[in-house]
Amino acid sequence: MARSDGYKTKGRKLILDYLEATKERTASVSEIEQYMEQQGNPVNVSTIYRNLDALVAQGQVMKFVSDKGDKSTYQYIEPEHNCHKHLHVQCVKCGRVVHLECGFMHTIEEHMQRDHGISLLCENSILYGICKACEKIQ
Repeated sequence: MARSDGYKTKGRKLILDYLEATKERTASVSEIEQYMEQQGNPVNVSTIYRNLDALVAQGQVMKFVSDKGDKSTYQYIEPEHNCHKHLHVQCVKCGRVVHLECGFMHTIEEHMQRDHGISLLCENSILYGICKACEKIQ
C-alpha cells in the first residue's frame, strides 16, 4: 500500500480497501472509479491505473487480462493465498472468483508438462464458468 519511501496516498488506500471488501470477485477500473467518486475522492483513470500497477507490483493485487487483451480486472490477494501457484475460476454471471488450491493443480501441472510439454504459468490466469448458485437461477 505504500511506496518504497513509505509514502501512502489516500487514493491507493481507498482502492485497496475496495478491492479487499470485494475480494470474492474481480473489479474493473470503471467500478473502482465509481467507488472513488462515491467516497468523495474522485480521481482520473490514469491515477487509478498507476495505483493499481503499484499494488500489482507489490503483490497485493492480481491483474487479469481478458482473452482479447482489451480489458483488465483486478482482485485483492489475501496474504495466505499463493495466487502464482494456482489457477482461478470466475463465474461469468456473478463475477465470483474461486482459487483452485487443491490437488487438481498438481495433477493438471503434471499432465500439461508430461503430455503437452507445457509448463503452466498460473499467475494472472483465470478460467471462466458458472457457479452452482448461478446455475440454480437459470
